[in-house]
Amino acid sequence: MYGVADYAMIRKKNGWFVDRTAKIRDLEQTAYAVFLRPRRFGKSLLTAILEAYYDVACAERFDSLFSGTDIGGDPTEERNSYLVLSFDFSAVEKSPETAQQSFSTHVCGRIDAFARKYAGRIGEASASRILAARNSTDKMNVLFDEMKGTENSIYVIIDEYDNFTNTILAESGQAAYELLCHGGGFFKQFFTIVKSLTTSLDAPLKRLFITGVSPVTMDDVTSGFNIGTNISLDPVFADFTGFRHDDLRAITDYYAAHCGFDAERAYDTAIRWYDNYRFGSASAPSVANTTIVLAFFSHLWRTKQFPKTLIDSNLRTDYAKIRHLVTLDRRLNGNFHVLENLVAGGRLSEPLVESFQAHEMSERENFTSLLYWLGITTITGEDFETVEFGVPNETLKHLAAKMIPDAYSDIYRIDGRIFDINKALVVFARRGEWQGFVGILSQIVKENFAVRDAVEGEKVVQSTLVALLVAAGGPYFVKHEREAGGGFYDIALEPQLLRWPEIAHAALIEMKYVKAGDPAPTPEQLEKIKAEAIVQLDQYSADPALIAEWHIGAAAGSDKSVASPKGTTLGEAALSPLHDDVAATSAAPPVALHRLVLVFHGGECVLSEEV
Repeated sequence: MYGVADYAMIRKKNGWFVDRTAKIRDLEQTAYAVFLRPRRFGKSLLTAILEAYYDVACAERFDSLFSGTDIGGDPTEERNSYLVLSFDFSAVEKSPETAQQSFSTHVCGRIDAFARKYAGRIGEASASRILAARNSTDKMNVLFDEMKGTENSIYVIIDEYDNFTNTILAESGQAAYELLCHGGGFFKQFFTIVKSLTTSLDAPLKRLFITGVSPVTMDDVTSGFNIGTNISLDPVFADFTGFRHDDLRAITDYYAAHCGFDAERAYDTAIRWYDNYRFGSASAPSVANTTIVLAFFSHLWRTKQFPKTLIDSNLRTDYAKIRHLVTLDRRLNGNFHVLENLVAGGRLSEPLVESFQAHEMSERENFTSLLYWLGITTITGEDFETVEFGVPNETLKHLAAKMIPDAYSDIYRIDGRIFDINKALVVFARRGEWQGFVGILSQIVKENFAVRDAVEGEKVVQSTLVALLVAAGGPYFVKHEREAGGGFYDIALEPQLLRWPEIAHAALIEMKYVKAGDPAPTPEQLEKIKAEAIVQLDQYSADPALIAEWHIGAAAGSDKSVASPKGTTLGEAALSPLHDDVAATSAAPPVALHRLVLVFHGGECVLSEEV
């Protein structure tokens, strides 16, 4: 059930449910827990399960809610033994001007609901005093004063604790954010009260479970995780949320049998676009983003076709909010270069930092870790205290790469040409005419290079080409520095044949670079550079695995060279989108492979040729 975080409704409607309730036993080993995961990863449903399990008011419904689950067959002693006070801070308004009032209204509303719900247990007099308190701080203090020394134990659940603070930081800046989370800020004051309620001997707050995305706000409002234990990297909870491979296989087979679409195509698509997150260590089980997987299968269920875009619009919006991290005062900052290295090289290596404050995000290792906490990267390897981070799937590869042209757009205004690249890629997919997208890419690189530090010029060119191709979308997987034939090619346009079997053309691109400060290469030097590239392309294009996976039937012609492309007229580029029907069973025709050599002198493309 896409977008549904109501556990009771899922059970009542017999919705798809993956049972992770056995981990509730492990969770009970930690009284005050903080659990961080990227957006759309099932955290809200998890809090709903915990509330249903621990709420004393749900005791009579225990069997209907948990029959057939692991914890239902062997519950712990603490089941249905708490008064549950729950907050959802994603409901707080995200404007600095209205956030405090909205926060107070939410907290007051949740505490009032608590008082009314449990009036019979805490006493009508106590409930009345709680309801009479005038603001959120007073209500919190009165609530816990009334509960001290009683037999009532309280379980506080805070979902999306950093939702509104992250947005304020992204959209309104650090000064506005710090007013909430530092000094006498209302959000810091809230957590100060919560912390105080865990310290006294007769404190009624026995358990606390907090979900969020990153440790940044928690470190700011609590000076470190000193009101709880961050269990996010604990291997026991690596798959607390998310779908494992066996879950994806079960979902795919079930819906394919009922809807008639090709199960293997759907499964492979889900793995490639939504899977491969690993939390805590490289040996942790691989899990997929639950919400966007369900959105994908919901679309298949309704339409029997693949969605026109495989990237969930809500997720796209979430990641668009963090573009501020790579620009400052309309200039690219150090974070941009970290992201650029990720897109160009595919990997980052730094220690994984578990706790840091907002003003420390500009430090390289903190920003690298933030990309992990946000779900833009995942853990792919470990070497003593250093962690290797890589992009988990095609969705995040697209969203990470798009931050680069977005930053360029903020500063250099290139929005419209991203769409032009997309149209030109469609023309290439249909007719093999590559000059269109190469011309646009080359012009953008030239403009960008002119205002960038040319010390790492080759990396600037590489990351720009890759990021623009990925951000443009279209019918290709954009690969970079992948192994083929015993070497590593620079850039590949791999046809998405599972979605569009009618794609007729693919490309391997070998990029060569001459430093901006060196003399322009002579025609003889260009021929020598091209000859070296041809040797490499011969090696890559002969790879049997690549030939089989891409359905390569023959190499394309080699008579389409142009010098120093300055852009191109797209002509028939504005074709209708490639259509896909999941039920299509016809075999894909052979794909023609185009082998392209691009030579850059600084930011100037001085040769683009098909060989």
